[in-house]
Amino acid sequence: MNAESVYLHLPIPLQNLVIGLEGRRLQRRRYGLKYNEIEANAQERLNISVDRLQAYRVERLAEHLLSAEKSPFWRQRFDEYGIKHCSSDPFFELAKLPVLKKAEVKLYSKDICNPAIGSRELMTTHTSGTTGSGLIFVTTREMEQTTWATWWRYRHWHGIHKDNWCGYFGGRSVVPVSQKQLPYWRFNRSGRQILCSCYHLSEKTARDYAKILVDTKVSWIHGYPSMLALFADFVLEQGLTLPTIKVVTVGAENLLPSQKTKISSAFNAPVFQHYGQAEGVANISECPAGNLHVDEDYSGVEFLPIEGMLGTYRIIGTNWHNISFPLLRYDTGDLVTIDEKTVCTCGLSGRIVSSIDGRQEDYIYLANGVRVGRMDHVFKDMINIREAQIVQQSSGEIDVRVVRGNYYSHHDDRQLFDEFKKRLGNDIKISIHYVESLPRTQSGKLRFVIQE
Repeated sequence: MNAESVYLHLPIPLQNLVIGLEGRRLQRRRYGLKYNEIEANAQERLNISVDRLQAYRVERLAEHLLSAEKSPFWRQRFDEYGIKHCSSDPFFELAKLPVLKKAEVKLYSKDICNPAIGSRELMTTHTSGTTGSGLIFVTTREMEQTTWATWWRYRHWHGIHKDNWCGYFGGRSVVPVSQKQLPYWRFNRSGRQILCSCYHLSEKTARDYAKILVDTKVSWIHGYPSMLALFADFVLEQGLTLPTIKVVTVGAENLLPSQKTKISSAFNAPVFQHYGQAEGVANISECPAGNLHVDEDYSGVEFLPIEGMLGTYRIIGTNWHNISFPLLRYDTGDLVTIDEKTVCTCGLSGRIVSSIDGRQEDYIYLANGVRVGRMDHVFKDMINIREAQIVQQSSGEIDVRVVRGNYYSHHDDRQLFDEFKKRLGNDIKISIHYVESLPRTQSGKLRFVIQE
């Protein structure tokens, strides 16, 4: 029995205690040591000139290329493509490299690691894998703190501070799916969070969720657009009372215009979105003026045009803050459309994105009427699955199509069933079918959920 299974069997007071202790551990890791200095530097870079910003980018990339040469994978690739480390134009050198795919990273992950970084400095992290293909890799504490500093810089734009209580609607399994009574949330007091279970949110329970937000005087809401839009539906339909919310922030999925309108109306607050990923190769933040800005100091972001799709680009990135696991010209698999505007009233320099067209997902419909989104968490540790897709033809039943990796085993079968049951309960029929490949959309993306 793993730690999560043990947690889910604990009494509710002990679950809150465990979450509080874990929250305290994460607070120390994310915001300890040099964090204040890192955040201050990130904040200062908001106001530097275009020339100083470009000089900073050149310096970061040059250092990253020099460090990456210590990795066996990149040393061989640099030789193959004639990369010159001493060049005064490291972006010209970077462009010589081919685009790096996730499949390559999974295959050569050991060789991509920088052996010069001691194991004491490393932490293991993973992607959630929107196509059912999770990636496990190492990172440094400095990289993690730089990421959080960049995210808090975005939050400070919108008047959010670390002492503000947040109502969080994400994909974490904080409440056992089998639980049939209140409360459908847990408290992370160290992180000032009410962690609301999205797997229990329904027309019948929405009033309870609204009440706990009022009782605890939450002032900030954060979560997946799909779940917040669903909650907003219930709030508007039932005329539920909510506390005074200063802002709603969303991430991890596309924010559709209809969702933004609905969420803003229900919470009576502005809605802002953020784009990022665990690999740390790209970050895009929405400013108070409503424009999506590339965080040019965080990583090296490229937008590659897609043939036959005018104005749509692939997000390609270089994670120059993670020296332990260098990813150069990494294909995120996500898409954007580019805005013609080059100047924003917020005063921030850098590129502006019109929309982020990545990771849009549908809901899974349970037999009891509950709709569940963001199901990619099921696959986050399933590294032996290359790709997966959920197809639903009727409520209370799903067909999971799996492209197996070379090391897929019966153990993975059992784990996959367990992960689905943990999130969806026992009142749903789950079928698993193995396929050689999965169909793509015109843009080359894989739809994670298909509703028929």
